[in-house]
Amino acid sequence: MYNFYRRLKGLFILLAILSCGIGCNIINPSEQVPTYIHIDSFQMTGGASHDIQCVWVYYNNNPVGSFDLPCTIPVITSGTTGTIQLAPGILVNGRNERPLAYPFYKLHTEELTSQPGKVVTINPITSYFDSVRFTTISDFESGITKFAKWGGTTDMVAVTADSLTYEGNGSGAIFLNSSADSSIDSTAAPFVVRQGAAFIEFDYKTTTPFAMGMQANLGSLYTSSVNYLAGILPNNRWQKFYLNVTGFVTNYPADNYNLYIKAALQGQTSGVLLIDNIKLVTF
Repeated sequence: MYNFYRRLKGLFILLAILSCGIGCNIINPSEQVPTYIHIDSFQMTGGASHDIQCVWVYYNNNPVGSFDLPCTIPVITSGTTGTIQLAPGILVNGRNERPLAYPFYKLHTEELTSQPGKVVTINPITSYFDSVRFTTISDFESGITKFAKWGGTTDMVAVTADSLTYEGNGSGAIFLNSSADSSIDSTAAPFVVRQGAAFIEFDYKTTTPFAMGMQANLGSLYTSSVNYLAGILPNNRWQKFYLNVTGFVTNYPADNYNLYIKAALQGQTSGVLLIDNIKLVTF
C-alpha cells in the first residue's frame, strides 16, 4: 500500500510539471522581433512649402501609431512582405498638443520587406491630393496686399526687398516702430469657404506676436464678431502655418468670410511681421 501511494504521489508531481510546462508556453509565447523603420522627414513635390512634423503609420491597413519626426518605429510584420502607409501630420494652429494627419496631403505607400531586428530607412514623399482646391487670398506678387486697415495705428504694406521676402517678388509686412503701435488688417474683399475641411495656409517670419481671426458675412451684414482662432509667437525664421477654419465655418455658415491679422507689441519697442502665400485650402 505504501508503494502504491508513493507511485501515486510521483504521478501527481509529474502531471504538475507537465501542466506547468504547457501553461508557461501558453502564458509566455515566443515574442516576435519587429522590423524597425526610420523616418527623418517628408519630401513635398510640386515646390510647395510645408511643415510636416509628425507621421501616422499603418501596416497592412492596421494602425501602428503616430510619432514625432524624426523617429524609429518598431513594426511587427507578417509574412515576407507587407504594405507600409505613412500619413503626413501637421500641428493645427501651431499647437504641439494638436497634431493632425493633414487631410489634404497624400499618404506615402510602399512595400516593406520583413527584416526582424534591423532598421529600414524610408524616405516618404507626399503632395496635395489632385482634388484639392486653392483660393489665393494674397501672394503679394503684384505689390498689393489685398488687405485693408481695420484698426490700430499702422497697416500692412507690400515689400519687395530680398531680405524681407520669402519667395517670388513680394511679401506682406507690418512694421511696428514704437511700443504704442498696433495693426488690425482685414482682407479687402471677402472670400467664399466651402463646407467641409478648410484650412488657411501661409508662410511667416515675425519678431512680434500676432493673431489670425475670421468673420462671417451674410450679404452686407456681419453675422459674427471677429473670432481670433490662433495666436502666434515670434519666430526668427520663415515657417509654414496651418490655420484650421473648419469649425468656424461649420458654426457660422455664411455667404463669405473675411480674414483678420492683428499685431501688437508685448514688452517691445519695435517689431516686424512678414507674411506670404496666404491661401485657402479645401476640397
